[in-house]
Amino acid sequence: MKKQIKSVFNKKNKKKIICLTSYSYNFTKIIDGFVDVILVGDSMGMVLYGMDNTREITDEIMIRHASAVKKASKKSLVFFDLPYSKKFSEDNIIRRTIKIFNKTKCDGVKIEGNSELVDVIKYLTKKSIPVMAHVGLQPQKFSSASKFKIYGRKEDDLKNILNDCKALEKAGAISLLLEGMLTKIAKQITFSSKIPTIGIGASEFCDGQILVSEDMLGMFTEYHPKFVKKYANLSSNIQNAIKRFSSEVNSNKFPNRKFRYD
Repeated sequence: MKKQIKSVFNKKNKKKIICLTSYSYNFTKIIDGFVDVILVGDSMGMVLYGMDNTREITDEIMIRHASAVKKASKKSLVFFDLPYSKKFSEDNIIRRTIKIFNKTKCDGVKIEGNSELVDVIKYLTKKSIPVMAHVGLQPQKFSSASKFKIYGRKEDDLKNILNDCKALEKAGAISLLLEGMLTKIAKQITFSSKIPTIGIGASEFCDGQILVSEDMLGMFTEYHPKFVKKYANLSSNIQNAIKRFSSEVNSNKFPNRKFRYD
């Protein structure tokens, strides 16, 4: 049965919200139903395309991948990342979000930004487009992953982000994605917000958690955030399978009669 927006995002103080990323049809088929939300993240820039940041993912690339993920997902909700834009413009954000939302048939959008998104979220909410607001460390603001900085080390950070989160919540955001921030800040936001928080590098106090699937499965090894726990080492498993394939082909064990048409 397809999960519903209300049933997932009304879990605050009841049950954790489970989220992972996916960028393809086949991988989505594997994880569908095991998570509440599948995010078609712009992290695909680094994971799939070998880019040094998330900025180079275009709307067209996002539409292609998000459409494939949505087609494969029969149970989990699917959200897409709104790709990076050089200049901030409310009209631009709204127009692009609506276009991608309509073309992909996704269930919602995640947008990086702070209180400058208030009017955008109000408008999209009126258009029945659920918005997950992304605060804290915002990767689109950095030209390289090597420049990512943990949020919350400045004296005014807590006050500023609490004000931003309250404004985003009031505007109609259905959840807050908290990335790469000090535990005390993530905890305070979670306790003071009526909408659920989804953490990535933001402690166990959040109402839910998300990781990049390739990170937690040990498939993407070029970037090693402290907050990632590896639940598998698929890179080694894949390499071992390919070694066996190569060996059997070379020794003429594959293909044999079982795998041919006579």
